[in-house]
Amino acid sequence: MTGPDNHPDSDSMSGQDVFMEVSNLSKKWITDILLRMIESAEDYHSWSLSDQDGARVVKLIRHKQRIICSSFTFQLNKHFSEFKSNSSPAGEKGARDWQTLGLSSADANVEVNELQDITTRYSDAFKEFDRTIVKRLQACIKRPRASIYENPLQVKRLCEAFQYAIDSLNLEASYKIALYHLFADRFIESLGPFYRRIDSLMLEHGMLPDLPPAKIHLRNIEGLSESKGPAGFNPGQSISLLMLLQGFKEKSRKPANSYQNLFPELKQSLAANGIEQYDEQIEQLNLIFKLIFEDEDLPTPVKQQLARLQIYVFITATQEDGFLRRSSNPARRLLDNIISSEVEIAKSGNSDFSGVRYIREHIDDLARREFITVDSYADMLEGYQAFLKENEAAVRQARRIEATRKIMPPVKSRLNEIIQPLKIQGTPLILFEKVWLPLLVQIALQQGMDSNPWHKTIEMVKKQVWSLIPKSTKEEQEELRNTLPHVAHSLHRAMRSLKLAEKLQQSLRDYLKLEQQNVLEQTGRNVIEAQRKTRSLGAQSFASMEDTTEFDAMMQTGVFQVPTAMLEAMNSGKTPEPKKINQVQALNTGDWINMRKDAEKILAKLAWKAEDSSLFIFVDRDGTRICEVDAEKLADQFESGEVSLLDSAVDSEKTQFSFMKSL
Repeated sequence: MTGPDNHPDSDSMSGQDVFMEVSNLSKKWITDILLRMIESAEDYHSWSLSDQDGARVVKLIRHKQRIICSSFTFQLNKHFSEFKSNSSPAGEKGARDWQTLGLSSADANVEVNELQDITTRYSDAFKEFDRTIVKRLQACIKRPRASIYENPLQVKRLCEAFQYAIDSLNLEASYKIALYHLFADRFIESLGPFYRRIDSLMLEHGMLPDLPPAKIHLRNIEGLSESKGPAGFNPGQSISLLMLLQGFKEKSRKPANSYQNLFPELKQSLAANGIEQYDEQIEQLNLIFKLIFEDEDLPTPVKQQLARLQIYVFITATQEDGFLRRSSNPARRLLDNIISSEVEIAKSGNSDFSGVRYIREHIDDLARREFITVDSYADMLEGYQAFLKENEAAVRQARRIEATRKIMPPVKSRLNEIIQPLKIQGTPLILFEKVWLPLLVQIALQQGMDSNPWHKTIEMVKKQVWSLIPKSTKEEQEELRNTLPHVAHSLHRAMRSLKLAEKLQQSLRDYLKLEQQNVLEQTGRNVIEAQRKTRSLGAQSFASMEDTTEFDAMMQTGVFQVPTAMLEAMNSGKTPEPKKINQVQALNTGDWINMRKDAEKILAKLAWKAEDSSLFIFVDRDGTRICEVDAEKLADQFESGEVSLLDSAVDSEKTQFSFMKSL
């Protein structure tokens, strides 16, 4: 006969293996009973506490249920180890045994009396199991002698384990007594089917086959008996039920590539084994899952995963009376929330937002657990809702990045056409890389490349380019002077619209001032010398200078804010920063350096540096621009000696020059 947990045939297992299996299954099944006791505490009203104190105790043990279960299991494991090593106390003992558990104070006398009363109350009911189980355990490990008290599963030993488990909660004595009442009525009362399963298990494995199965003896007409099992158990049918449910649980562990309503099959299987007390739960769940599987709006992958939850919801429903009738129960809320969310996602056409991956992974985790509780459904619902939010944000970000990568080439191509004159004359393009390109990309993504904001921004970029090209006539010079403030203001509005960092905005404003000053100076020289060298650049359809008020009004703060993901996508194709730029990054605006130019050593001052140290502009003693250089080239010049930091002699020369200039 195959046992409920797929244990091997008795011929293939040694007594030591049987002992180990009994130990492991005892811990598992007792933990299940303990959890059901904790879950049912909310409906328990026989512990002589006020409603307020009772609610406080329920909340505490539910919150600490993992600690209670692990501590209880630890003590139970200790009992089995002591039995195996023959190191447990010999012989029956009285109330003084509780003193070894630390119950020696005056306040603990009531606690000792309560525990002693529980063991006495149930001693007659389970005395046959006490003797039978201890003898079969002896046979497993071939131990010659053992007392009934040494039985790890005796009521008194289980009371010890529970006392140990709740001792860490630091409760008042009255609360402990209340929990002992709960333990007796909801835990000890449920031990009959458990003892029968353990006894049958060892008997099936050939442990003392001549010893007949033990029986429970009536305490009184309304007390514990074989005919009165706890909710969710029928003593004569528990093994068959466990075997049936185990088979269905095995199905839920496998990856789902289809779905099926299991409840008609489950009902038929239970009826064949004479188990009919769960018909109400089966009918309710059959209807719930039938509606789920017939919902045409619910995607098939979601149905496949929810089908794996059927057996777990059934087990929970059998363990808690009225579980399915309560609309607030976590399992119903979990199913309803998943269905409504996934249907809404499917109808919106955003299948990437689905939480089916989380559902699959979480059910995989549930299938690996020894037991699940009502809190498992609440935890899954909380995790599912959090996953949906995070997943939607991640998918939207990925879509933005992909859209940015697709729109970048045409936007860059259009911008390159406009800034070509600046490339010819060698003007740094930092304003267009930091401001105008991101702004155009955002407008293209949000409103398209044929929208009114796009065309207005393109016109503004053209004006920016026009304003950075030196002019040759007095008319152009005058027009340039009138245009520069408007261009500067529009650049400021564009940066605010993008919500660039304030430090970067200030750096770019300073850069524009230097560029505009340089253009005005060059224009002045051109006009004086009457040269026309820049006419071919200056006359490229930039003469018509319309009012920028409409563009400025369009650039509301943050309206075209650039997401971090988009910046990453835009910068993904750029070359990485040079590694050897320590000296370069240490330079500050106003610092002086020695620079070799045309085989001559000159003194240069850093007039401006980019916020990210990617571009540097140097001027001479007269404030005339000498050069602009990027970080990598400047680093190479430092390394080659072409550029060096100011030494003390030149520092004196610089000071003298500044003094003479002031005079």
